[in-house]
Amino acid sequence: MDYFRSFGITLGQGKFYEESIYGIVLLYNLLNNAMISCLKEFDLTPAKFNVLMTIRHQGETEGISQVEISKHLIVTPSNMTRLLDKLEREKLVHRFDRKNDRRVNVVRITERGSSLLDRVWPGYNRMLKKVGSQLNLADQRKLSQLVIKWIRVNVD
Repeated sequence: MDYFRSFGITLGQGKFYEESIYGIVLLYNLLNNAMISCLKEFDLTPAKFNVLMTIRHQGETEGISQVEISKHLIVTPSNMTRLLDKLEREKLVHRFDRKNDRRVNVVRITERGSSLLDRVWPGYNRMLKKVGSQLNLADQRKLSQLVIKWIRVNVD
């Protein structure tokens, strides 16, 4: 089945903006499905996994504010609150007030959450390599450069 044709896109018509944007959307769906499949055995969703990874790597030992997590992941504060509520009930994160400013919730990953990520990462990383290996190294490098360029032009 030609995925592009299913979206009404005829390749080779010079509409590279459509081909690239719809291609990214289709690729996102394929990658998201692979992530869902990989994380399912650990009772994680891509959203939970991304939050835990952000807290672990951006929050380091001090923790990270709930607002900063929302900004990193482009998630509304209300959705972030619900997601953190779930992660806290599962004892994967801990929220507390920032010293000298109780209006700010700081989040840290728990030992249980960190241990879960340690168990998930090897299989998750293998999945990323497998999916990425469908392109040769030169194409991977070029795609990486183009995606980074596109994001910087639209975000910075």
